[in-house]
Amino acid sequence: MTTNITTIIVDDEPNSIRNLADDLAVYPEINILDTQTSPQKAKKSIIQYQPDLLFLDIEFPTTNGIDLLQEIRPYMYNNMHVVFYTAFDKYMIDALRASAFDYLLKPYQSEELLQIVERVKHEKGNNPINFEQAMHQLLNKDCKFAVQTVNNLLLLRDSEILYFQYSNENRCWNMILTNMKQHRLRLSTKARDILNLHSSFIRINTDCILNIDYLSSIENSTLRCILYAPFNDLELIASRRHYSKIKEALKLL
Repeated sequence: MTTNITTIIVDDEPNSIRNLADDLAVYPEINILDTQTSPQKAKKSIIQYQPDLLFLDIEFPTTNGIDLLQEIRPYMYNNMHVVFYTAFDKYMIDALRASAFDYLLKPYQSEELLQIVERVKHEKGNNPINFEQAMHQLLNKDCKFAVQTVNNLLLLRDSEILYFQYSNENRCWNMILTNMKQHRLRLSTKARDILNLHSSFIRINTDCILNIDYLSSIENSTLRCILYAPFNDLELIASRRHYSKIKEALKLL
């Protein structure tokens, strides 16, 4: 009996979708339910069809594939095998592969596509991927997660990020890494988007979100946040409004 693998392809390049769909057509077990170039329409389609297999591009003009997965995560009820279908460099793909997701690097070879189809057939029948567990692995402390800047998509560990500072002049958030390099985030990035990236990111005032793993103490009188060396000379002040939330977060960590 032929295994039926329901499939959706999401890519902002119609030619890429067409090429992949044509290559998948040789596999009778692959049943392509839908293809989408729009991330917003793709979310609705994925939630509606709950496919066995999702080919997903990483970078779109207004978002990225990992953000899209995070958004649909609460609405997925089956074991979906996600294949990041991308032209990104191999070093970025390694982090995704380590998270239990698969990848197909453009331009791919027919043998690579065959391996993915065979893997999905095997896992669907014998060892199904748990989508919830895979998302957790992608976002947890030991793995990298994606941050979209104005220039590129960065895959970072939470330990590489020191804090985020809002720039009133540029009306956007800046990300400061532990090597003190700064990256400007997109204008559409909101504080809640940053806070949702990782549980270690805590808002200490209106304009600053700190990686609380680097917080050593808070002065009672000034509410100055004293960080571990070599960052102990930074002047980061918590607000009274957010101080109670910081204490609540510390109890949880």
